[in-house]
Amino acid sequence: MRIDYKHNLTKQQSYEKINKLLPELQAQYADKISNPKWSWNSDNSKMDFSMEIMGFDVSGNIDVMDGKLSMEGDLPLIALPFSEKIEDMITAKLKEILA
Repeated sequence: MRIDYKHNLTKQQSYEKINKLLPELQAQYADKISNPKWSWNSDNSKMDFSMEIMGFDVSGNIDVMDGKLSMEGDLPLIALPFSEKIEDMITAKLKEILA
């Protein structure tokens, strides 16, 4: 799954907002998200992440740039029928946090 999202923030502003997101999601959905891990490269332009969502492994990366964010993720096969809904939910969350 790949999502490209345009916004009006700098790379640094995007990094700051995205960096706060996983801990917030884990707190909000503690009963559904476990073992979240993420790491940024040296210039904070790319984050690799992994977690379990409702027992299923999910992993991917997020590239942050001035004015744009790209996310690529691997979904378990069982989630593929819901990929469009998942993309819509992620896009809505990006719109909320990158506004």
